[in-house]
Amino acid sequence: MRHADTSFLLQAFDHSEFVKNFQMHLLVENMDDWRAQFLASGVVERFGVRVDVPRDQPWGMRDFPLFDPSGVLWRVAQNLSSASLA
Repeated sequence: MRHADTSFLLQAFDHSEFVKNFQMHLLVENMDDWRAQFLASGVVERFGVRVDVPRDQPWGMRDFPLFDPSGVLWRVAQNLSSASLA
């Protein structure tokens, strides 16, 4: 997955104990741009990645959950102070 100058790999690593106990958090400047890039990239259809709707969280961030091909939960977030609230 690539957006602007940042990139990372989503991997299908099928180890249930790892998946149940691991979460990634990616703090970005514009969460909506990242979500749009995920949806436009085709990873959802190609690899079965799940991208959920954005939400304002009680811990002061706006994020969207992303479940990678192995089932690991990623939270792609930005601080609410910099979020464009819809």
